[in-house]
Amino acid sequence: MKKAFSWRVFISFGLFIAVLMMLVSGVILYISPPGRVANWTDWRLMGLTKRGWQHQHIIFGFAFLILSLFHLFIINWKAFFSYLKAKTTAGVKSPAELLTIVILSMLFGVGTYYGIQPFSAVIKFGDAISGSWERQEKQAPVPHAELMTLTQLAEQPGLGGDAAALKAKLEKAGLKVASEEQTLAEIASLNGKTAEEVYAFIAPEKTGRHNIKGQGFGKKTLQDIADEGGVAATSLQLALKQKGIEAKLDAPLKSIAENNKIEMSELRKILETMISR
Repeated sequence: MKKAFSWRVFISFGLFIAVLMMLVSGVILYISPPGRVANWTDWRLMGLTKRGWQHQHIIFGFAFLILSLFHLFIINWKAFFSYLKAKTTAGVKSPAELLTIVILSMLFGVGTYYGIQPFSAVIKFGDAISGSWERQEKQAPVPHAELMTLTQLAEQPGLGGDAAALKAKLEKAGLKVASEEQTLAEIASLNGKTAEEVYAFIAPEKTGRHNIKGQGFGKKTLQDIADEGGVAATSLQLALKQKGIEAKLDAPLKSIAENNKIEMSELRKILETMISR
């Protein structure tokens, strides 16, 4: 006689697989590189990109939720409500245990929110592992450059401002480019390459950091720096904005640094790096 399909066994195995996948994907996402590095270099682990692992984590999380609800309210609803009633009564009769678990739960939430030890140590440990993937040569020219079209990319310092010229460079290198409105990521996917590799075909060779000359750096405007470096001032302004730095073309660099709460030395380093690209 053929054995009847057991929903109880099906749900049990399903919950086990869902928990296992959530555990594996959670650990991988905990140690994975930042998105700006993972997307730029097409980082993969066991064949999946960081976005791929995020999708796995989300889908199996939903699977766990659905299976759990089915397990509790369809298959075992009588046993569940009887158990819940019994434990609720037991909790009222044992206020010390109930109060302790409530306080501990609040401590976990509040401690994580305010960065209290040891919760902050767990977060910092993950950030340290994640940050270890990041190296200067693997960084995009601007954050999430892979999402920029050739038209937008052409406006970046040192790239000439001509999207058609960038398209021609890529085509000359043997890459397929449908239009100037394609993003770097789309071009990379179309040609089986990473965004970093595609950018290497259009980026000018680095000749070393451009040192901003002259005294009175703080009194100079962004327009002055752009003129000295031979780049478009608006491109320099856009590149700074993508780094979270708001700057007017005619504002003194000292004011820009103060308004954005960064050191002058840091602003100078950023500008020199941008001009040298």
